Amino acid sequence: ETDSRSICVQQVDYSATPEELQEFFAGCGTVNRVTILCGPGGQPKGYAYIEFAEVEAVEGSADGWCSLEFIGDAFSLGRRRPILLC
Repeated sequence: ETDSRSICVQQVDYSATPEELQEFFAGCGTVNRVTILCGPGGQPKGYAYIEFAEVEAVEGSADGWCSLEFIGDAFSLGRRRPILLC
């Protein structure tokens, strides 16, 4: 269920904070959690997951947001894919 309420944001500026991303996507709906992916040394990888409270917010995030800039950089959005463990 969490995956259906989440998006993957690519090309996120390395200086971005979870709070900034939460504020940016709050216009789509209630943001439950922001996860910025980091490498072994703790450096951001340029990807983030945004989990919304409602599935409808995922659709709202795709409508017109793909062309917006965040901290001066354009980014791309996609649905979060389920992680399958073997």
